[in-house]
Amino acid sequence: MDRISLLPDDLILNILFMVPSKDAVTTSLLSKRWRDLWKHVPKLWYTDPYGDSEYWRASRFVDKFLLLHKAPVLETLHLSLSRNCRPTDIEIWIRIAVSRGLQNLEFYQHRPCYTPIRLPRSLCTCESLVTLRLQHAIIVDVPLKICFRSLKLLALIAVDFSRDEIVYRVLSGCPVLEALEMVICSYGKAKTFTIAVPSLQRLLVVDTTSYAQVPGDVVGIVIKVPSLKTLTIANRLNWVCPVVNMPKLEKATIKLPYGDAKKLLGCLTSAKHLSLCVKNSPVDPYRIGVFDQLVSLTLCACSLDWFRLILRQTPKLRVLRFQLQVKFLSFLHNFQRCYSSIGDVQTRWERPSSVPQCLISSLETVEWIDYRGREAERKVVMYLLENSGQLKTMAIRPLNSTILEERHKMLQELSSTPRISSKCRLSFT
Repeated sequence: MDRISLLPDDLILNILFMVPSKDAVTTSLLSKRWRDLWKHVPKLWYTDPYGDSEYWRASRFVDKFLLLHKAPVLETLHLSLSRNCRPTDIEIWIRIAVSRGLQNLEFYQHRPCYTPIRLPRSLCTCESLVTLRLQHAIIVDVPLKICFRSLKLLALIAVDFSRDEIVYRVLSGCPVLEALEMVICSYGKAKTFTIAVPSLQRLLVVDTTSYAQVPGDVVGIVIKVPSLKTLTIANRLNWVCPVVNMPKLEKATIKLPYGDAKKLLGCLTSAKHLSLCVKNSPVDPYRIGVFDQLVSLTLCACSLDWFRLILRQTPKLRVLRFQLQVKFLSFLHNFQRCYSSIGDVQTRWERPSSVPQCLISSLETVEWIDYRGREAERKVVMYLLENSGQLKTMAIRPLNSTILEERHKMLQELSSTPRISSKCRLSFT
């Protein structure tokens, strides 16, 4: 510790900036050299370790921190609190942080909180705010005038609203917003969200509502984001309606096991990388357009019906991947599972009437994760080996539960399949 004490103040403050505020404050006990250093750290990071603790635990620490804090700017306010913390205290803390040039606000509650909170009016016109993350809150109202002049990232995780138009009102006040993340948890109310942000480049919308719990829910979004580059849509949205094309789109992950994806897919034709978990039946390929920029395609096993359809519309495809479930978010692992009846879907595979252009001229890599060797799977793999003239790698990864005898049978069957490409290497692991 003595060696650290010899470092310049600026370097020590950078170290303290990286640790929770309670740990930073504790360093004041080390020596006179450390007594006041924590007061100049431009960050308040407090996590309540008790899920149902008394509100005064957080209130006493945060109040004292803000009272003694001496840094001219409080860049970051990160609060992770129990649900017993009083909304009035939260409003006061945020108001004080805003007055000190707040740039990043992260507010989490350990459990869903059904006590409404009101965002202070000073926050809704905070010109310095760059990042805003809210989780497990109910926003009852916001002022008519909202201006997040500098806000670039907005994350609303399990945040409920008293009225649907509040979302539109908030987004309308974000002229330079680049990233929007919404994890929707509806509690028996119809929800229709309109996302119209010309500057938006990254959009993630996930509905985690269980149909078994809330059978009457109707959740949908209207999208008007012409500058979008990355799109993730999942999981139980009933409908998604894009209003404009997205010519700058580079990557899209779509998981709609219940909703209608036809119109949405028709607006994704500029994407270079596409992942699909779509259960509903395919349509006429000319209704969704040509994916003339697509180089990488990942298909969930439930979307095998889409395989022939999309393959004809991807003339530049280089990488094709199949897997039992499309994984799209690490922090939402409970919502990655595919709920479709995969066995029923796979029996409908039929060979295309003619060989798609991408098999003739561009497809180089095929990967099948969690391969089970069912009839439809075998037909697809054999078809690709027999018709992909530029194929370099066919990588097969059987399901972990596959016994050794079945693995050996799969390998023999695939190894004996003729390959039109002399450069093709079969990888079986």
